[in-house]
Amino acid sequence: MSADALEIVREGMRLGATEGTSVGLNDLSFVHVAGKTGTAQLGLHNEFYNSWAVGFFPYEHPKYVYVVVMEKGPAGNGIGGIFVIHQFLTALHAAAPEYFQ
Repeated sequence: MSADALEIVREGMRLGATEGTSVGLNDLSFVHVAGKTGTAQLGLHNEFYNSWAVGFFPYEHPKYVYVVVMEKGPAGNGIGGIFVIHQFLTALHAAAPEYFQ
């Protein structure tokens, strides 16, 4: 992958956290995150979701990645991967702020 193409992907993933489906991570005051989400409907009547969230931080100088996969959750479930990673990052910051320096 060229450096230009990689930069386009990085910028797009940051937009995912500032304006897109990962916007639930934009209120973290201690780190800038980049992210992307996805959902697949399952079941005869789409009664389940497989959902995922993937990304990296800190955006400016990436050191860490995250992946959250939630299988066969109920359709319409408002608590997905973004909620989970938000809770994780908040707890990690409280316990080990050095990860965000």
